[in-house]
Amino acid sequence: MTPPRTAPRLLSLGLLTVLLAACGATVTVTPEPNPTPNPTPTPTPSEVAGLIKGKLTPFKAGDASSVAPDYLKISATLGSDGAFDLSLPKASVMNSTYQSDLIAIKDVFGSCTNPQITAPTGMGVFPINFLTTDKGQRYISEPTAGSTPLTYRGWWYADTAGKVTFKGTDCLFLGDTNTTLTFKLGWNLVLVGTDGNTATYTMSTQPTTHVAWQPFTDAGMTSQGLNQNVLTPWRALPQYRNR
Repeated sequence: MTPPRTAPRLLSLGLLTVLLAACGATVTVTPEPNPTPNPTPTPTPSEVAGLIKGKLTPFKAGDASSVAPDYLKISATLGSDGAFDLSLPKASVMNSTYQSDLIAIKDVFGSCTNPQITAPTGMGVFPINFLTTDKGQRYISEPTAGSTPLTYRGWWYADTAGKVTFKGTDCLFLGDTNTTLTFKLGWNLVLVGTDGNTATYTMSTQPTTHVAWQPFTDAGMTSQGLNQNVLTPWRALPQYRNR
């Protein structure tokens, strides 16, 4: 009896083999090839979490109650001694909620003569070079307060891991720059130094203790021959002046 047309292919092949064997024919059965295994998924790059541990110096109770960076909807409560712990957003939040606030890596050094840069395509960053209290006071974190050149810590978010090389002359507010930085996905600590003639950028590690944050004033910058926009040189570019 002929098997139903809906019978499995294996059953049909088996019956055909029996019939051919009965006729004295040699039968060779080629097995179905194994399906192509699923490709190994590309591992997700590890992310560096951001945490700013700081202490406003000098500080007395009542000077302020919280600190926050520009644009990010986060803040940290100040202790009675001015200490704070500010957790920074994860990459998933930075790349969605704050994607429009990221700065193109080619622009972060500001307005320079003959800028030359190599970097991952489309790389964006978000530097936090200062914090502002709820009373409107601006603070920066200087490893050595009042030193010349001015040197301060910056927490830079990078949406892509990779190496960046930048060279430019007469960069507005900063001077000449020639630097190589290797970023990880997430928050990176960058030491920025400038005397208005030369600027340096150095990768470092995020402090695990409460480091000092000092007041940043126009008078203090003027005394060093610097412009307050030294903290945000990209705002000298037309596309960032209203940000």
